Amino acid sequence: MLKAAPSQRKRRSDCPISFSLDIFGDKWALLVLRDIMFYDRRRFSDFMPRERIATNILTNRLAKLEAAGIITKQRDTKAGTRYVYEATPKGQALLPLLVELTLWGLENDPQSLASTEFIQRSQHEKPKVIREINRSVKRKTFAQYRSQKMGINP
Repeated sequence: MLKAAPSQRKRRSDCPISFSLDIFGDKWALLVLRDIMFYDRRRFSDFMPRERIATNILTNRLAKLEAAGIITKQRDTKAGTRYVYEATPKGQALLPLLVELTLWGLENDPQSLASTEFIQRSQHEKPKVIREINRSVKRKTFAQYRSQKMGINP
């Protein structure tokens, strides 16, 4: 049985939050997108070690994100039997959401790995911190930012 395209399925709600959560509202979808955008993880094998995601769940989330136009899947030019994943402009538009979730988690997790100084700075200079994180993600230097500015070492 063929599934209806997302635009043809009966929606449970006309709420835009509900629509968004139908696409990326589970733990794994956002973590996969985070890995692509923040850490430049691009191959299937790149995703599994960090969060220990089961291969069937990873396969499902990659396919779901691709079907929604949030990521693309293309043959790896270096290894023709593998695929690489990249965020599309639609996926990149979710960067502010990912940054806000990051800051919220750092500020509210009592076991946060970020330095107290960074957490205080993110609360008092939030727009500046958001710009810095956005820049580091776009320049693919977030891992350095995480270590040097946030005080979180791998």
